[in-house]
Amino acid sequence: MSLPLNSLAEVTDDFVAGVLQRAPVRLEAKVSSADGLPLLCAVESVLGRRLSRATAQELVWLNGAPTPGVHVLQLQAFGPGNSLLAEARHEFTR
Repeated sequence: MSLPLNSLAEVTDDFVAGVLQRAPVRLEAKVSSADGLPLLCAVESVLGRRLSRATAQELVWLNGAPTPGVHVLQLQAFGPGNSLLAEARHEFTR
């Protein structure tokens, strides 16, 4: 089984780089995939390196995939008062 771990980490890193100047207070990552745990671990690794400890992180595994072999990553960054700063959605295939 080949998972898009590097690609997922790269888009997560790009997303975080794009929102850091806006000082997010919370970042939410949702993975829809039958193989969500290793994918969330790749996301968590990036967030741990890039975000301050003051930024809350929510990692959610939405069990299953939209279609077999597809992995979906949804990222959202929130500012004070739960205002949406940015969001992105990426699909990866095996």
